[in-house]
Amino acid sequence: MVCLAGLGALLAAEVILRVVSIPGISYHAFYYDSVTGGRNYPGATLMYRNDRGEEVRRRANAWGFPDVEHALAREPGVLRIGFFGDSYTEAMQVPLEDTFFRVVGRELNARLDEMAGATNRHDEPVERVETICFGMSGRGTLQSWLECQQWMDRAELDYVVYVFVENDPMDQIQALKESDIVPYPVLSADTFVVDRSFHERYGYKESAVHRAGQYLKAHSLVISTLEGRLKLLKRFGIKRRVTEAERVGAVGHGGAAGMAPSTWPDSLVTEGELLLERVLGRWARDVGRGGRRFVVLRVPREEVLLEPLEGQDSWAPALHAFCAREHIPLVDPTPYLAERERAGHEMYYDHFTREGHEAFAEAFVAFLIASECAHHTTPLPEENP
Repeated sequence: MVCLAGLGALLAAEVILRVVSIPGISYHAFYYDSVTGGRNYPGATLMYRNDRGEEVRRRANAWGFPDVEHALAREPGVLRIGFFGDSYTEAMQVPLEDTFFRVVGRELNARLDEMAGATNRHDEPVERVETICFGMSGRGTLQSWLECQQWMDRAELDYVVYVFVENDPMDQIQALKESDIVPYPVLSADTFVVDRSFHERYGYKESAVHRAGQYLKAHSLVISTLEGRLKLLKRFGIKRRVTEAERVGAVGHGGAAGMAPSTWPDSLVTEGELLLERVLGRWARDVGRGGRRFVVLRVPREEVLLEPLEGQDSWAPALHAFCAREHIPLVDPTPYLAERERAGHEMYYDHFTREGHEAFAEAFVAFLIASECAHHTTPLPEENP
């Protein structure tokens, strides 16, 4: 009788948590991965709730990302664009069809006539564009590169797009990220090596028993909530109020420093820049060797959106300088976002709003069409005088 009553209480709690919108309550859909640290459990329901009472529910596809299903085999005439990055790429704050990567796909397919002559890396005329999300909350540059290594050949990508966010440099330094369940880049002479020691500590998560527990957690709000609250208790003790930043940090995405370089210890700023440059440089070379095109798509930080680039307390000046030096295409959507912001439109609310995604997508679409036109336009020979 007691067991039945307990089971009934758990079922009732599950129903309540699924029906009542409570900020911070979500499925813990983490699926351990020995290369990147983890992704979402395939088929899991992914939930976002904010303080405005807005709720978004999406489902992880068979590859573990919040996107539609994609076949590994590319259809003839398709140009495939893969977007890699963190929560800004995952874009859980808006419905799937409002995400920038879905908007990019729709807009490019509607404007194929402006890409006349464009071909994919197999030299097939482009008849359709397919955009694919490989975003995962909490990712840094290294993890995104490692994820790309797993997919760019299998998914036959033509474009690899890294969505850079201002906290990505922090996510590459363990002393700042404060997580021991992910790989880190470590400077070594004029290059870097990958510290994969996390797998020695957490390799047991690949066992069938642990996978079963992960599956239950990924499909139960009660179990996910209990786990989250226990982590908060362990980290902060008994507190009457826990901030959203603390709540997120308790599930492994927190850190000791902010996004702005001025908030970092001076000794780590140079290390952060070097790691970013070296990982990005190797990533760009890897992509280029396969005949693909590598692009960096920058997410401007809201606080500095309207400030001149040169005076920003951000990683943007260093990123622009590095990409220019290494001839890596960099798409900066600041003009598109700033124009709408000045017109009174809300671009950010806990990541991008719907309009923010539209502006972000507009910047990339303009870049890609211009790039394809330039790539496939052959100048006429000059006439002899």
